[in-house]
Amino acid sequence: MTYSMSQACQALRRPFAVAGCVVALAGCDGLLDVELPSQLTDQALNDPNSAADQVNSAIAHFECGYSTFAYWIGGAEDVMDPQGAVYYASGAHVYDPFPNSGDCDQTPQAVAFYSQFTVTSAMARSVYDLMNGEGGWTDAEVPNKQQLSTISALYSAATLEWFGELFCEMTVDEGPLMTPDQTLSLADEWVGRALGHISTSGDFPMPHEITPGPGGAEALAYALRSRILWAQGDLVGAAEAARMVPQGFEARVTRGGGLTRRNKVYQQGTETRYASVAGVNDWWGGLPNPATGAAWPEVIPFTGYLHLGILPDGRAVRDDGLPVRVDGPYRTTAEDAAVADSRVPVEFSNALQGGGTGYVPVKYTSDSDPIPFVNWEEIWLIRAEAEGGQAAIDLVNEIRAAHDLPLVSYADPSDAAQIRQMILEEKRRSLWLEARYIATKIQNTDLVWFPRAQGTTPSQGVQYLGGVRMLMPNDEFDLNENISRTDRATGCAEGQRPVQFQ
Repeated sequence: MTYSMSQACQALRRPFAVAGCVVALAGCDGLLDVELPSQLTDQALNDPNSAADQVNSAIAHFECGYSTFAYWIGGAEDVMDPQGAVYYASGAHVYDPFPNSGDCDQTPQAVAFYSQFTVTSAMARSVYDLMNGEGGWTDAEVPNKQQLSTISALYSAATLEWFGELFCEMTVDEGPLMTPDQTLSLADEWVGRALGHISTSGDFPMPHEITPGPGGAEALAYALRSRILWAQGDLVGAAEAARMVPQGFEARVTRGGGLTRRNKVYQQGTETRYASVAGVNDWWGGLPNPATGAAWPEVIPFTGYLHLGILPDGRAVRDDGLPVRVDGPYRTTAEDAAVADSRVPVEFSNALQGGGTGYVPVKYTSDSDPIPFVNWEEIWLIRAEAEGGQAAIDLVNEIRAAHDLPLVSYADPSDAAQIRQMILEEKRRSLWLEARYIATKIQNTDLVWFPRAQGTTPSQGVQYLGGVRMLMPNDEFDLNENISRTDRATGCAEGQRPVQFQ
């Protein structure tokens, strides 16, 4: 079975669509250390010699989409205050419940990412089937078949995990609607396939410096499994998988500069400056939190990325949920002793898009810097959440020690609420602008804020949209005979549903 990816075949409009035309291998040429033709025909797709090209193309689509998404989702992660209308008019940084589709990164303000994930999933599953399905290619035809099968399975898992964690519902091959839990279970099946191939071939580093070490394909498989099980609420299983991941492990979206290969957080956030980094949220007024029924305080907890600090006793978040800072409003006198948190660097700019001034992120220093899509610190914090108590404090301190930051001594191991706050704030900082904190926000709607189509942004007065989890584009519901628009936002929990979408 062969999947077709070109927009002419509608594969960029329908996830995982099956068709019979030309597949575009965009975004790879020479940049993943391979030489690829610009297109492969169906005949070429069925040639075993194209296996590595197809796997590399799937990787490249994932990387381009992820790079765009990492900056786009910064709005829903409470990081960015939009400034440039050319950017926020596309729905970026205003909690848009719909992802952007289309070609990847063709203009400075490009915001398309959804199509790249659907293409990755289709391509990865297609080449996997060609190698391992009925009548599949043999080891003699594809000498590195086990490793290529592992990689294609891992990227199948990674894209399905992304859909399962962030969307209200999903379909595969224009099939019936799947809930987030069902989508995540399918992702875990692909992790199992990857581990099966690793048991045959042995572990290996992922190609193109995706896993620079320590750890390789096996560590990536267990890290993905840990996140999948965490998102399903299986903390015991998530912690068991997490223990298979070595400290210091990263899996990266590799970047190389130029169209389709640039680091979009740097290009759009630091260089072009479409938004400023937001301080603590004291500008919003709206209805109570629907997850709890309680009114939001005047200054919203777990917001603000300016001047973040840590006290000498390791405290990074106050009991009221506001972050410890070295400067800014609403600080306590105790915070005068705080030291800056080096994980969240910002820089003042007097030339933002739209004519304003403000702070921009400097986490990445060039458009060729890689972006982690798996970070060992997140895996440690999953373990911390599962184990709680003193074990959680010890795991956080391993992260702090790796960054030469003050260790936690203030926390009471028996105070579960305090430990939860500590972990939540640590995720905000450890995963800053890596496109991973949004998953934690979705799973903690009783503590963290979504505007739910109420109020406006502080600088430009742009209306906030209704995103919590995202929805597939409307075309997905219109073109799939198994579903309709009435099914939108029915697959996820009420507190995680977007509102007022059209």
